[in-house]
Amino acid sequence: MNEKDTKDTKSTTVFFEDEEGTRVPFEVLAQTTFEEREYLLVQDPEEGLAFILEAEKVSDEDVTYRMVDDDEELRKLGDVFAEILEDVDFEYET
Repeated sequence: MNEKDTKDTKSTTVFFEDEEGTRVPFEVLAQTTFEEREYLLVQDPEEGLAFILEAEKVSDEDVTYRMVDDDEELRKLGDVFAEILEDVDFEYET
């Protein structure tokens, strides 16, 4: 069963480290639970590109995220986020 639950993100910014160790800010556009997993839709404010990240629990206090790169999974999640953000169109790059 597909399970969707959205959370209000109100201009939340998360930071990720790139290959050189530089902290890169991403704006959280939406957060949802789908098929019992947590996902974030984030956008690079400088480039305008959006990415879908899956939460991977490390401990009770810490969560890390991995970038979703499977095409089928991206399309399913893109549809979910498109429903959440009704005024947003998604384009996929492979």
